Amino acid sequence: MTSNATTFRDTGIPGLDAVLGGGLFERGMLLVFGPPGAGKTTLAFQMAFHAAAAGRPVVYISTLSEPASRLIEHVGTLSFWDPRLIGRRLFLESVYPLVRRGVAEVASALIETARSHGAELLVLDGLRTIRDLHPDSPEHRYFLHEVSVALAALGCTAVVTTSEVADMHGSTPPEFTMSDAVVELRHGDGHGQQVRAMRVWKNRGAPCVPGSHAVRISAEGLAVYPRFETRPLPAAAPSSADRVSSGQPELDAMMSGGLPPGSITIAAGAPGTGKTLVLLQCLVEGARQGQKGLLVGFREPYRDLAAKARSFGLDLDGPVRDGLISVLRHAPVDLVADDVLARAVDELERTGATRLCIDGLTEIDRMIADERRRCGVLVALAELVRARGVTTLFTWETGQVVGPELDFAGSPLEVLADNVILLRYVEFQGGLRRILSILKMRDTLHDHSIRQYEIGGEGIRVLPRQESVEGLLTGIARLPSERRVKRRGTAPGHREDER
Repeated sequence: MTSNATTFRDTGIPGLDAVLGGGLFERGMLLVFGPPGAGKTTLAFQMAFHAAAAGRPVVYISTLSEPASRLIEHVGTLSFWDPRLIGRRLFLESVYPLVRRGVAEVASALIETARSHGAELLVLDGLRTIRDLHPDSPEHRYFLHEVSVALAALGCTAVVTTSEVADMHGSTPPEFTMSDAVVELRHGDGHGQQVRAMRVWKNRGAPCVPGSHAVRISAEGLAVYPRFETRPLPAAAPSSADRVSSGQPELDAMMSGGLPPGSITIAAGAPGTGKTLVLLQCLVEGARQGQKGLLVGFREPYRDLAAKARSFGLDLDGPVRDGLISVLRHAPVDLVADDVLARAVDELERTGATRLCIDGLTEIDRMIADERRRCGVLVALAELVRARGVTTLFTWETGQVVGPELDFAGSPLEVLADNVILLRYVEFQGGLRRILSILKMRDTLHDHSIRQYEIGGEGIRVLPRQESVEGLLTGIARLPSERRVKRRGTAPGHREDER
């Protein structure tokens, strides 16, 4: 990719090029800093193997005292490791003996090694070692200047790692100011699990993405997940006045003909109230009309979901096989919200789906460890799907099965939902009944009644209005004839007059 006179090389790290605003500045120097264990060596080796696999000569130079065999033991288990490239296009060197002699010897060795191999990428892993062995040397700045100028003249890009953790707003070592790009890796504990993150402090000639971005290290190597809030909005899709059917005629009638196109609806309820079934009926109805849909789930594998749909008279396999419904399923373990949501939006763009059903907004809410980000992430998601004209349904799990508590303060319902459908159990005449009500529809007339519904072989069926019953939303229902008022001064045991 070329912007004016600036040329970038791709890094081979998923998500990093997007965060850097293009990739590695060709013939420039990238500085990667962070504490031990943050992933610097993994990132450096991953870049090295990516460049070598693309046919570019690479030199990897370690300043550490451990031999190359130890590095191979640590990184050789990752999928990008290819021993066939070593000695052919990827050359592993150590300059630790030279580091003990002095800074000038290291600079000469780096330049000569790059020249002899015709390197297009040079990785120097462990700049901190030079500083530790020669803490008072005035040659550090000259070392970096000489190496960077010489490598640029050779057409070689440099990646330098250091465990130096500097104050970027105060006094900093020379490598931070002399590098063309500076990336910070860090890790820490968050809610009982290790949290990794990356921040780009600068990248000359490129509009890098600001903020802290999630990082994960797996068997595939290191991956970066750009902050979902920074994803650009697409061009607004044409608006439509046609309602979107939920797949349940009586529910559509309560909503004046169906869901408004491009709106966001949350089906909120306790476990077992049929929230997932609401989503499945909506997707299958869309497929019946030739409209594409996307289902994102977390708990149930697809085979279980398809079996559940069949038990309620819904064919999920057929539309999935025909490409009308796509399914993204994520096991709810150590997930990154930025990754999950980005994959969903990418799938919407790939398939052109106009219906999006996410079964587990509660799971997404839990993924965002930083409470200050939650509102921003959800607002960004809402803006993206609305701009694409996608009609979206979420499920949201409420805490109580039966009871008077209906406080949604602080939940995604406050910032995300245009429409809210409440599914609830109530205790009535010695049994549990299911009730449904539309709590909210933005700019749309809707039925305010509370309806009983059944779940059977044809899915959810909303029943007609029945005799007025009080206390439905409290979870403990009663007929008006059962209500009594106790008068002051009435003797115990006497029945009160009906009010």
